[in-house]
Amino acid sequence: MPKQRSPEGTTLRVPRGTDDGKAALPDAERWRCPVALRVKSVVTAAAGAAVAVVFFPAWFGIPVAVVLAAWGVGMAALGASVVVDKAAGTLVLRMGLVVRRIRLTDVTAVLVDQAKVSIGRANGGEVSVYTWRKDPLDALLGAPLVASDIGHAISSAVALATAAEAPGADADAARPAPAGGTPARTRSRLATALLGGAGVLAIVGALVVRVHWDNPVLTAAGVILALALGVAGLLYLLVALWILLTGRAPRATVTR
Repeated sequence: MPKQRSPEGTTLRVPRGTDDGKAALPDAERWRCPVALRVKSVVTAAAGAAVAVVFFPAWFGIPVAVVLAAWGVGMAALGASVVVDKAAGTLVLRMGLVVRRIRLTDVTAVLVDQAKVSIGRANGGEVSVYTWRKDPLDALLGAPLVASDIGHAISSAVALATAAEAPGADADAARPAPAGGTPARTRSRLATALLGGAGVLAIVGALVVRVHWDNPVLTAAGVILALALGVAGLLYLLVALWILLTGRAPRATVTR
């Protein structure tokens, strides 16, 4: 399948029964984040750890600083990568110390939206990854926009894996895409719980931020930090609650 640039918000339908193109494609395709983004992650983690130690009480700030430090070290040492391994039949997503392995035959849809690649799964929730330009700073650092290439590579690999598993599958047997959002049960309950937990943690952080300083600059910074954490935590909670109550994901995907 030739790789083409997808327009913003394009859903790549996972085809079935594809037989050709297997010899023309490598067994494994890999994309790695640029070194500049690793440096950015380390600097961001170090700044966050410093803020946590200064503005939070020790019982809250030290664990946050340790988590951020682990994240920064993981990104510095391992970085972020996407590996489409057709020989092994797996898709491997790495973000520092966090690794997700997905069987190609479990992939039901691939959605490309600018730098974001969202992957629907038959067994589990939707998984998303940014590759690699998600904000103006990433563009300034020269991060390439490869989401479309990755999306097409995943779709092609899924087609080959599906054809190998069921050679007689008919391409016309695929079901049409639903008109509404994805049912909540197809999304990861764990991911929704983590989203709500992050919201609660952010609200707790907003409540314990030190905002009384002799220095007016530090006082203003503490107030801004508390407001930012409070608003972000409330938004996280509302999104998690919305998913649980409405049973719909923010975007529609295509199922096979």
